Formats: sequence, structure tokens, C-alpha cells
Amino acid sequence: MTCIIPYGIDSSVDLGLAPPALLGVSDLPRGEPLADPAAELAAALAGPLGFPPLAKAIVPGDRIVVAWDSSAPQAGVLLAALVEYLIESGADAGNLTVLGTQTDSDADSEDPRDCLPETWREQVALEIHDPAAKAQLGLLGSSHEGRPIYLNRTLLDADLVVPLGCLRAGETLGYHGRHGGLFPAFADQKTLERYRKPRSGAARHEVDQRHRQEIDEIGWLLGTQFTVQVVPGAGDSLLAVLAGHPTEVFEQGQRLFEAAWSVRLARKASLVVAAVSGRAGLQTWENLARALASAGRAVAEGGAIALCTELEAAPGPAVAGLGQTDDWPAVLRRIRRDCPADALVAAEFIEICGRARVYLLSRLEETTVEELGLAPVASVSDLKRLAGRHESCIVLANAQYVRVTIDEDQPADA
Repeated sequence: MTCIIPYGIDSSVDLGLAPPALLGVSDLPRGEPLADPAAELAAALAGPLGFPPLAKAIVPGDRIVVAWDSSAPQAGVLLAALVEYLIESGADAGNLTVLGTQTDSDADSEDPRDCLPETWREQVALEIHDPAAKAQLGLLGSSHEGRPIYLNRTLLDADLVVPLGCLRAGETLGYHGRHGGLFPAFADQKTLERYRKPRSGAARHEVDQRHRQEIDEIGWLLGTQFTVQVVPGAGDSLLAVLAGHPTEVFEQGQRLFEAAWSVRLARKASLVVAAVSGRAGLQTWENLARALASAGRAVAEGGAIALCTELEAAPGPAVAGLGQTDDWPAVLRRIRRDCPADALVAAEFIEICGRARVYLLSRLEETTVEELGLAPVASVSDLKRLAGRHESCIVLANAQYVRVTIDEDQPADA
């Protein structure tokens, strides 16, 4: 059982632990990374699930929108391959729009069209959705609850919409399933605030149920018939690329994701070391919170979590306010009232930090980490010393994707 954990782009740390202190190493995912994601995407588009080849749905002059999620591994490679397929199938580059969210624009400073051949680069339009800009919004209709549904106008005016996104576990922070790449991603500000308002306990389950019903309803109203989704691998790799009808893509995709990323652990540990892997654009506060949630399921009450990252982005307003007071219930009430963009991230930190000490290895200044109420880890050697002080440890590689289950009656997977 090795205790080397990779994080970031190509960093790693050897904790120097062994059983019995080392309870388990979740060295996921299961499966081999794709050697040529672009070729896999082309094959998936030519033979999609529950849908004719995408080329048959393209009519010259059609306005086509690619609803692009930059958080997907190999996002630029996939975008280039998709645009190439569309143009070679008869689409006009001048009628193509890459539609991203404000999160996408912050994740990487580069224009996503930089990955396109120069011949098309200037012709393909790029639009970053602004949920507060009324001129960008149009009325789709009303939900069954009578709530008006506003969406990005370019999306509504399109003849063909192709979402390009990343599959995750159903309960993952900020993930909304098969139509979530369209709604609420490209909705108005009021809707986004409603979806990111933190809930807890039974209220969270009830609200999640209502959200799923609403999202499916919006997908139906939009007439969404095609999607492209990927199963992420370690770091910036991919395990699978799926295309076709949303229902079939997500049914098969969730099976593949569960097989790759689920782990059973026999018991919880006093220390969980969780790593966030991948390029700079994947070293985000949202992925940090996802890793924290995975670790939170594996850590014993009163234990510790160490997050290994190469995060260097400044925290958002909700997270930045965490260290300003010890009155976290008051902080959570303020977050629920204001619903800033990082509300769910901050709520995850509040929930986990209430029952475990959280350490952070990152590229942030130590003072910045301390001001958030977290314990900075200055070096890999400090992390090894921390691990040596605990009686039990679980290691979660690629923790932003891992789905942890504690099953004390069954032998562990790791």
C-alpha cells in the first residue's frame, strides 16, 4: 500500500505511513485514461447514444451554441474537436458561439478559442453569460410553480445547442445533473442566488428534490436533445467521452463515474489527507470544497483534514469572511441572505470545520490561509509531521471526484 499522493499538475508527497496507521489509500480512479480524447469525441459524435450522428442535425445557416464548461478536464481539446466536427459537418463558423459562465472566464485567463485553428478562431463568437445583464436574458416561459424562467438570449435564439460538460456524483457541490449545464448555469441572477442558497438537513434534501424537478422541466421546455459529457480521470485526463440524448448519456455516464470514483472504507480516520489534482484551471475553491466534502465523510469527529493543492486564486467574498468571527451561525445567516457566488463553498467549510481541524497546503500566503480560520501547511515536510502525529490516516487522491462510503460491516476497497 503506497502512501504517495499526487496533487496539482505534477506535484506529490510521500507521507511515509504504513498500516496499521494507514487505514486506506483511495488511489482512484479505476480505469485507463484516454490516449486521444479528441478522437474519442469525434467517434462519440458520429455514433451517439439514442440519437443519429450529430452531423444529420446540422443545417447550413443554423445558429449553433456550444454551452461550454471549462471545469471539464481537457476542456480546450474537447472544444476544438467539437467545433471542428461541427464545421466539417456543414456548420458556418460565423454562426457558432461558445457560451461560457463568469466562472469559466475566471478559471483560466486564456480565451477558449485559442485552441481553435486560426482559420476559424476569429469567426467563432465567444460570449460570457452575465446573469445580471437584462439585455442578455430572454423569457423561456413559466415553471409549473408559476415562476418565470429567464435564460441567456443567445441560448434561446439558437437552432442547435450542444452542452459540453463534466459528469460528477449526484450530490457533488454545484452539480445539477443532466441539464445543469444549461439551467441554472445560464439563468438570471435571482435564479442563481436561489440555487446557491445553503440549506441543511431535511430542508436541503427537499430543496434538492425540487431543484431536480425544475431542471428537468427546463430541459424539456428547451427541447434539449443532445449533450456531450465526459467522465473525468486523474489530473487533467479523461476516462470516457459520451455524446447523444441527455437521458442515455447521463444514465451510462453515472454508471461509469460510480465504477471509477466510488470507494468504501471500513472506518473513519483521525486524519484524512485529500488532494486536488489537475491544471491551474482546476485548482479552484469549488474543487477545494468538493475535496473537503469527500474528506468530511471519512474523518472522525474531532479529527483533522489536510488538503493538498496548488491553489493560488484569492477566495471569494463568502469564504473571505469566514475568519472574521467565531460566530459561524451568524456568518451562515449572512451568506444565506446575500447568496454570493461562493456561498456553497463557504457553507461547506463552515459545516466541515465545525467538526474537524482543516489544514491547507497551497500557493496562497500563510497569512491569507490563517485569516480564513484554516491552518496553513508551509511545506511537504510539515505535512509528513502532521501525519506522524495521528493514530490513523486515510488518503484520498483526486478527492474532488471521489465518492466515499463508510461501511463498517464490510471490508474496505482500499
